[in-house]
Amino acid sequence: PTGGPAHLAPPPAPLAPVFPDAAAADAQWAQTHGGIPINHMLVIRSHIAQERPDVVRDIYRMFLAAKQAAYPTPPSPDPVRFGFEACRGSLEAIIDYSVQQKLISRRFSVEELFSETRGALHAEIEKRS
Repeated sequence: PTGGPAHLAPPPAPLAPVFPDAAAADAQWAQTHGGIPINHMLVIRSHIAQERPDVVRDIYRMFLAAKQAAYPTPPSPDPVRFGFEACRGSLEAIIDYSVQQKLISRRFSVEELFSETRGALHAEIEKRS
C-alpha cells in the first residue's frame, strides 16, 4: 500500500537532524574557527591573475556588489565572506586537515596558495579595509 511496485523496499524512517540546534552549532563553529566552513569558492587561474589583474579586480568588485545587494546588513555569522583575512580561519583549517589526512605533503600558508590573486587584489582590498 505504498503506491509503488511491490519489489521496492518500504520507505525509510523519517530523517532526524544530526544537530538538534543547527543554527547554534553553526554559530559555535564560526566562533571557534573564524567563520562558517567554506562550501564554494571562486578561483582564478594563475596566469590570468598575473597577466590581467584588472580582470581579477573587476570580478572581485562585481561579486562584492552582488553580496551587498543580497545582504545589505550581513547576517552573523556571515555566510558570504570576502577576502583572505575573512576566510583565513577556514582556509587554515582546510590546510591543517589536508596535512593530517596526507592529502598534501606539508602545511602551506594561505599566502602561498593565493599569491598571484593577492597581488592582483592588493589595492582593492586595501581600499576596503
